Amino acid sequence: MDMYSENKMYTPKVGDIVTGTVVKVGKEEVLVDINYSCEGVIYKDYLSLDKLQSANDILKEGDQIKVKVTQFKKGDESDSLLLSRIDILRDELQEEVKNSLEVDKDFDFKVKKSVKGGLILDHKGIEAFLPESLIFGPNEENNKDALVNKTVKARIIEIKKERNRDKIVVNRKQLIYDALKKAEKEEIESIKVDDVIKVRIERLTDFGAFAKISDHVDGLIHISEVSHYHVKNVEEYLTIGEELEAKVIKVKGKKISLSLKALQPTPWDNFLNNHKVGDRVVAKVVRKMQFGMLMEVEKEVVGLLSRYDYSWNPNENLAGSVEVGDEFEVEITSIDKKKKQFSLSKKHLEYNPWADLKLKPGEHVSATVLRTEEKGAV
Repeated sequence: MDMYSENKMYTPKVGDIVTGTVVKVGKEEVLVDINYSCEGVIYKDYLSLDKLQSANDILKEGDQIKVKVTQFKKGDESDSLLLSRIDILRDELQEEVKNSLEVDKDFDFKVKKSVKGGLILDHKGIEAFLPESLIFGPNEENNKDALVNKTVKARIIEIKKERNRDKIVVNRKQLIYDALKKAEKEEIESIKVDDVIKVRIERLTDFGAFAKISDHVDGLIHISEVSHYHVKNVEEYLTIGEELEAKVIKVKGKKISLSLKALQPTPWDNFLNNHKVGDRVVAKVVRKMQFGMLMEVEKEVVGLLSRYDYSWNPNENLAGSVEVGDEFEVEITSIDKKKKQFSLSKKHLEYNPWADLKLKPGEHVSATVLRTEEKGAV
C-alpha cells in the first residue's frame, strides 16, 4: 500500500511500501524523499535484481520510485531510515510471470522435489504440480526421483484458486507423446517408394518380419518379399538384430512395406548367369507327365526334358525307370530368355547310332525281319 502523501507527514514503519522522489544519486547509494523529516537511503545492491556498477545506471534526481522500508530508527540528533526495492521488484516479477502462465501453453520448470503422487515444480518462483500419471512418456524409465533438480518442459493443463493461492497443474507426458508423433511424422514423410534403406530386424512372425527403419518408424517385410524362393519359415532366412538393406515398395499412412527380394537376383537370373546352351548339369525329377518330365536344374528353376529326348532308342522307357526326386545328368539344349523356358536332353549325352548310318533314298540294302505286323514288317 502506498503510504506517501504530500499534505501529511508520513511516519515510517518497517515493511511499509511507499512512493518517494529521488533527491540525490551517487555511485553506491541513492537518497529518497518519502515525505518524512529525513531522506531514506537505498544502497546500490538493493536497487535492482541485477548486479549494478553504479546507481547512476538506472536512476536520476527527480525520479518517482516505489520503495520498501526495511529499517527505521529514531535518534537523538538524527533518524536512520533504510529503504529497498528488492522485494517490490521480486513481487512485480512474480506477478508478471504469473500473468504469462496460460492453460495449454508449454514452459520450462525446475523440479524441486518428489512427493507422494507426483512432483513439485518451479517456474521463476511460481510453484506447479506434476501428477505421477502425467510425468513419463512411452519407453521412458518410470523413475520420478531421477528428475529432481533437473529442468523439464511441461504443459499447463489447469490453473485454479485453492486456499487463496493459485494451484497450477501441468502435464509432461503429453509433450513427450507430441514430440514422438512429430518425429514419427517427419521420418515417415522422408521415406519414399523405391528408396533403398538400411533396416534392423526387430521381430519375426508367421507372416513376415518387422524391421526398424529409424528411431520411431518400423516397416513390414511380408513373407512373400523375403526371397524369390518359396519361404515357409522366416526364421530360416532372417535373425533378430540382423542389419541389411531393403527396398521401400509401399507407403500408406504409417504402414511401410519393405522388400528384400527386390534387391536380390531372381532364380532365373542366377540360372542365366551360371548356365548356357550345351552345359551338362545334374537335374532332379520334380514331375512326370505324358509328354516328358520337368526337371529342377537350380533351386526352383525347372526345365523340360521331352520324351523325344529320353534316348536315341525309341523303345527305351526312361520315365518308367525313374521316380520323382531322382537325379541324373542331362544337357541344356535351348534357352528362351523372353519366355524364361529351357529344354533338356538325356540322349545328347549318349552315343547316337544314327550318326554312322550312311543310307540314301532309293538305295537297295539287306535287312533282317524282326517281326511282322498287320500293316507291314519291322
